[in-house]
Amino acid sequence: MKFDKLTYRESVWPDLGKTITIDFAMNEIIVDSFVEGVKWCRIGSRERSTIEAKLNTSRPEEWAENYFEPVMDGMMWDLKLFEGNDLVKESGGCNGYPPNEQWQALCSLVTFCSIVTRRYGEAKGVAK
Repeated sequence: MKFDKLTYRESVWPDLGKTITIDFAMNEIIVDSFVEGVKWCRIGSRERSTIEAKLNTSRPEEWAENYFEPVMDGMMWDLKLFEGNDLVKESGGCNGYPPNEQWQALCSLVTFCSIVTRRYGEAKGVAK
């Protein structure tokens, strides 16, 4: 794995969104959803290999820094990749996205992490 940690954040007007943190060093996923609150779970070997495959398919290291389409009331997102505590790649957008296959792979990763934490996670006591 090229990265130790990633953070993905999306927000959709009016104030709906989520933040997903995948920490490979700590083997954990944290999903902070406006609707469901904060959930945390450990990453097992099966989940880790699925996460890595989806991340590798999305190829975020190839993404541009900014994607923007002038549309009202859309989605804003950003993705940050870390090695240790160092930010090594950041990409984000407002109604604009990387190439479709890569973006769909990331969306699949986000959905997978949400399902895993919903199914196996526990509430994490983090103040919003």
